[in-house]
Amino acid sequence: MAALQTNQVILPTDVSFAVVGKAHDTSTIATLSPADRLGFLDDKYNVFNGKARAEVVAEGAKKGGYEQPIIPKEGKRFTVQCTTRVSKQLQWADEDDQLQILDAIQADQAAALGEALDYVVYRAVNPASGSLLDGYTPLSGDATQVTAVDDALANLDALTDQLLKYNINGVALSRTFANTLRKLRVSVTGSRLFPEIPLSLNAGTLDGIPASTSITVEGEYATDPTGVLAFMGDFTTIRWRLARPITAEVIPYGDPDNTGVDLAGSNQVAYRFEAVFSYAILDPKALAVLKTANTRSRSVKAVK
Repeated sequence: MAALQTNQVILPTDVSFAVVGKAHDTSTIATLSPADRLGFLDDKYNVFNGKARAEVVAEGAKKGGYEQPIIPKEGKRFTVQCTTRVSKQLQWADEDDQLQILDAIQADQAAALGEALDYVVYRAVNPASGSLLDGYTPLSGDATQVTAVDDALANLDALTDQLLKYNINGVALSRTFANTLRKLRVSVTGSRLFPEIPLSLNAGTLDGIPASTSITVEGEYATDPTGVLAFMGDFTTIRWRLARPITAEVIPYGDPDNTGVDLAGSNQVAYRFEAVFSYAILDPKALAVLKTANTRSRSVKAVK
């Protein structure tokens, strides 16, 4: 029988990336804009502004030049942690049982890290408390604003109308809006207008573009509802990655999550996962956000 380690362990780089890879299960950002696999480097993104133009050169003519300015975009860091209490009997389990239990805990905590990414980037909210984070700017406020009407198809058209200068390569749907779109039917045949949205609402595409659905879009955990129904646009403008290796720790004593209950006194141990993310939004206007008119969560009527 293997004994659980009580010291903090820094996960290897490939393991850290594998854990982050699981974030797409709960994060629309991780699904539509996968993490940069740059290693743990300095938090600055040097990007081009994309205004270069090709020149047609006649035979024997001189070639012109173009100076491309480099605009550094500094990444914004945030630290996330998950602390899960389990019965101390885990220490008595056989090695195979221990690994299965710890794998389940790790998967659950990786999903929570994915949720945190959406909450921080989309609305600068701490998912644990639902409160706003000081010093962070929500994408839901900086993106191009679109006010929802009672016509679901008109809402999609309004989003694309605001993105004619950008490459639309993704749409993040709230479950409310995904459910509305799922119910739309062709009047003549009765077939679904968007058959790619299943009953589970976990759409892989929407009208030919990659799609992802999650409660993180509407921000269920946020104290103040924002009424967000969808984000659409160029999701490559959201750049994110691990800034430090993920650490894992088994804590046998004390009150690590400030619940007022001592671990030893309640015959428990705590398993803690901690990660440091860095993200940068290169151009917020490359994304458009659809919100309800009164900025409160409500359903938008389907178009028959």
